[in-house]
Amino acid sequence: MRKLRKISALAAAAAALCIVATAAHADGGSVDIMIDLSAEKTPISPYIFGINEELMGGDVMPTAIRAGGNRSSAYNWETNASNAGSDRSHMSDNYFQQTMSQDLWDTPGAMSINLRKRCDEKRNAYAMTTLQLAGYVSADMDGEVTQAQKAPSDRWNKVELVKGSDLTMTPDLNDGTVYMDEYVNYLINTLGTAKNGGIQGYSMDNEPGLWHMTHARMHPEQCTCEEIVEKNITMAKAVKELDPDAEVFGPALFGYSAFQSFVNAPDWNEIKSWRPDYRWFIDYYLEKMKEAEDENGVRLIDALDIHYYTEAKGECGERSCKHYTNENCVKARFDSVRSLWDESYKEDSWITDTGGEFLPLLPNLKQSIDQFYPGTKIAITEYDFGGSYDICGGIAEAEALGVFAKNEVYLATLFAMEADYQCAAIDLYTNYDGNGGHFGDNLLSCESSDFERSTGYAAIHGDNTDVVTLVLTNKAFKDKTTANIKIKGGDYSYVHLYGMNNLAPQVFDMTDSNPAVTVSGDTITYEMEPETVSMLVIAKDKDSVPAADGQSAKEDASKKEDSKSDKKSSSSGTAAAFAGIGAAVLGGGYFLMRRKKQ
Repeated sequence: MRKLRKISALAAAAAALCIVATAAHADGGSVDIMIDLSAEKTPISPYIFGINEELMGGDVMPTAIRAGGNRSSAYNWETNASNAGSDRSHMSDNYFQQTMSQDLWDTPGAMSINLRKRCDEKRNAYAMTTLQLAGYVSADMDGEVTQAQKAPSDRWNKVELVKGSDLTMTPDLNDGTVYMDEYVNYLINTLGTAKNGGIQGYSMDNEPGLWHMTHARMHPEQCTCEEIVEKNITMAKAVKELDPDAEVFGPALFGYSAFQSFVNAPDWNEIKSWRPDYRWFIDYYLEKMKEAEDENGVRLIDALDIHYYTEAKGECGERSCKHYTNENCVKARFDSVRSLWDESYKEDSWITDTGGEFLPLLPNLKQSIDQFYPGTKIAITEYDFGGSYDICGGIAEAEALGVFAKNEVYLATLFAMEADYQCAAIDLYTNYDGNGGHFGDNLLSCESSDFERSTGYAAIHGDNTDVVTLVLTNKAFKDKTTANIKIKGGDYSYVHLYGMNNLAPQVFDMTDSNPAVTVSGDTITYEMEPETVSMLVIAKDKDSVPAADGQSAKEDASKKEDSKSDKKSSSSGTAAAFAGIGAAVLGGGYFLMRRKKQ
């Protein structure tokens, strides 16, 4: 659930604004941003701007939502019971029922039905649910499962991946067995197929390399490489037979040691001994999935599913710390995103201390896919670079989303229990104007002369070059940065500015007449305040900008003028107060919307 920082009253907010308005920032350096319309363009998957369902408490507008996590591994779709595992004393309870309306409590498969409902509310976001492969699910909602009650016991129902025939819409609640193909069939008949309003993606459980730790009373023995491969093949085959258009994601690896050796799985060394060409477990998994496709005549795994939480440490020695006023710790957060793509960067973490041979991550994943299972997509269904309560988290998130687009990631869903600024950064890409304005779907060549100071990601919609959307960061801690933006192959005269800063975790409409932005000839100059991330909607002229709800730009502008509603508002009283103050001073430039760095 997203929580805004507490400000006791509007007067306190106004007082803070007075400090902001009089604060002086040092003039810093400059950066050249070159966008080339003639260079090769990269299609952007619409599903990289996603979240996990835990973040649905706010008003973020994701393009994909995943129902997953540790709780999902022991979810009983017949009764909606689940078990928390080590996250909360191995409690079996009604956790999922607490996240939905009461009319769904006794409905089988309510976790996935509620997911689909939420996706529909978010402009038909991609729906990805989790299937249970560990062997058992919670049999009741009767509280803690003791060590003496570990599976098999009457506290657990057995999981069978395939029933095969006689799939029913009214599962037997007293047979002690839960069938997973029956679950998929139930969802198809209740919601529709993947192409007709149903679940589009199925994850092969969650973090199986940790089952013996996170769910030691459900799957006490460590999962082997052979076990997870066999279960993925069996379950994926069943899904594809029931809904050929559904996508399957596997194996939901939790992190670096799972990528490397499946957490030193009992059979990994033996596998390596007869296949020394496997660099890491991912090679083995991909080749086995390719062999399964060859045998069955259909692709079973559509996307390699991994989780990635940064292990990079700040100056303080902590990973993902909250020292937001420490310049070096903030820089470490920004730099940590480079472990996704930059071969010249070496993060300070236990990973690099032990060799770090598979960083940067995305090029290594692509190498393995190209070698062992070409055509497999990349999905990062849990990730977080931290910074929930500070603009540095929003900047890091905006950077990560740009990296996902540039490296052709297929689906990404942010996972964090608190993610105020990260969710605002997602909105910067998906809903910057509050009316569905979003980053383009074709990524342009966009180069920065100093990417450690400022990075840019530019896109167009389809092949229409009349409007270019540009996400631009200023990672300088105390200094302004002047961005000199040139677009090769186009002539533009209009810029509408939206942005984020550390006043509040939301996107502000900075208007189309902001003095921080000037257009002169073939150059757009933008004076960026310290630690900010912006969306520049750059157009040949104002009428070229698409308006909401199919209106012409002129009609839309007229309505906005009449209603005085240019700003994006928040349902939170505190955020609304900030937004109201912001609207009164937008014409003064970005500096009026920013708190002073201590």
